[in-house]
Amino acid sequence: MAVTFSHLVEADFPVFALGSPTAEAARRLAGAGCVCAPVLEGERYLGMLFLSALLGGRKGWPTAREKLGAEQLEAVRAYRPDEQLFDNLISVATAKCGVVPLADAEGRYAGVVSSKRILGFLAERIHSGEGGSTLEIEVPPTGAKLSEIIETIEKNDASILSFTSWPTGAAGGGSIIFFRVATHDFFRLVRNIENYGYIIRYHSIFPDAGYDELREKALEFIHYMDM
Repeated sequence: MAVTFSHLVEADFPVFALGSPTAEAARRLAGAGCVCAPVLEGERYLGMLFLSALLGGRKGWPTAREKLGAEQLEAVRAYRPDEQLFDNLISVATAKCGVVPLADAEGRYAGVVSSKRILGFLAERIHSGEGGSTLEIEVPPTGAKLSEIIETIEKNDASILSFTSWPTGAAGGGSIIFFRVATHDFFRLVRNIENYGYIIRYHSIFPDAGYDELREKALEFIHYMDM
């Protein structure tokens, strides 16, 4: 099932009404540690209010008589709750605020989705931090069968937790396939895949143990065992 923004919605994020006291909004944003928050007119989403806009050029808080006006808001795209998360990751990543607003087709506010929550979801999706290892295989423009690469990995007693790919090269003709794998013999897996002529990058499961030296010693030991 496709993942939509509605899966990650946060309905309890601070939100303000147009015409509400500016000082109250500024104090609430600062107290919650928020950079910005949505502003509504009734149920309709209007834009985002940034704390920097409220405090810029001031000494102290806004006065009690000041009210939030439309001119203080910044136009920030609202996503529909049923839009696909993975189709919009690039645009979400460029958002100035740590959250993106959600609104239905009629413009009614439906909550926000935070970049922190998206990052946590992606980490869970690729099984990060579960004892697996990261393996990146560069495939040339001539291509390769994904099924053959997967078969090679699984033949070496490794389980694929997740994988994805993205284009590479000047014209984007090749690709890099990113795998999260679980195996008891990661270096043997790397060596066997290298025999197929693929360019491989990987992250050592012993990040502080002297990466290159450890790898070479492991490969020497494997060679000795194979003799």
